[in-house]
Amino acid sequence: MSLFQRTTIALARSPTMGRAMRALAARSSLARRFVGGADVDAAVQTALRLRDVHGIRASLFYLGEYVADPVAIEHNVAQAIDACNALGKAGLDAHVSVDPTAIGYMESDARGAENARRIGNALRQAAGGGRDWMVLDMEDSGIRDRTCALHRDLLEAGLPAGLTLQARRRRTPEDLVWAIQQRTSLRLVKGAFPERALDHAGRERIDQAYLDAASIMLSREAQESGFYPVFGTHDDRLAGAIMALARARGWSPDAFEFEMLYGVRPDWQLALRGLGYNVRVYLPFGGDWWPYAIRRVGENPRNAWLLARSLTSDGRYFS
Repeated sequence: MSLFQRTTIALARSPTMGRAMRALAARSSLARRFVGGADVDAAVQTALRLRDVHGIRASLFYLGEYVADPVAIEHNVAQAIDACNALGKAGLDAHVSVDPTAIGYMESDARGAENARRIGNALRQAAGGGRDWMVLDMEDSGIRDRTCALHRDLLEAGLPAGLTLQARRRRTPEDLVWAIQQRTSLRLVKGAFPERALDHAGRERIDQAYLDAASIMLSREAQESGFYPVFGTHDDRLAGAIMALARARGWSPDAFEFEMLYGVRPDWQLALRGLGYNVRVYLPFGGDWWPYAIRRVGENPRNAWLLARSLTSDGRYFS
């Protein structure tokens, strides 16, 4: 892992930096552009607007990761459960994204797994027959194997659990061979926080790895098992190749989806919807936005300009 990547992880975990940056954000457009609301009710209203006006779905994510304090862990779990219930009552997909380090894995695996099951049970009860999933986010490599194990345990318990995998990791095709045989949802992303010993290197090779993984996700075996592919990318070149592959393999536009970050490339989100494809946005809510923002920078140093510009401008998402 590079010095830059190690620095961004340290910044994400710094309470002092978080407090300072949240104070600055209060005078900026950052929260308005990239965060769906300060609480569950506001986030659900944003999700309703996205669906009703633009036909775009949402996955709610409560901002609060790398948490070791038991009170904060319980608060994060309660927020995720409240999001499941509120989404179900609003007639939206009961779809939430969860960071394992937000719900107990910084304390113990047992605590994290117990809380994941609590959220999964709440989501199952709130589900209304839409695309209802608790999707586990993939964080840095220190939590990776435990996240994959948690996903398997949740599926064995009959809970509607999905997983995020990173295309840049060399072992992702191996993980996919198992995943596509399950009735689950998997979100494929390029991946943050690269590590030379574990990853493909260079944009061209990572893009090819992404398409290789997409080919596995769009296989006949995946289609027959009820597997639901989700492609987390803002790259229109990759999206175009995926659309062509899906057509060639006989996947209808309704059988998979593209997912992007709320506030990033809304023009491309609308274009994909116009072409008839399912689009979902990863919709953060809450006040602890700093770890989330710095992780976006950590994924790609070029993303730093988005953060800097948002702190000094009045950028807005589509209305």
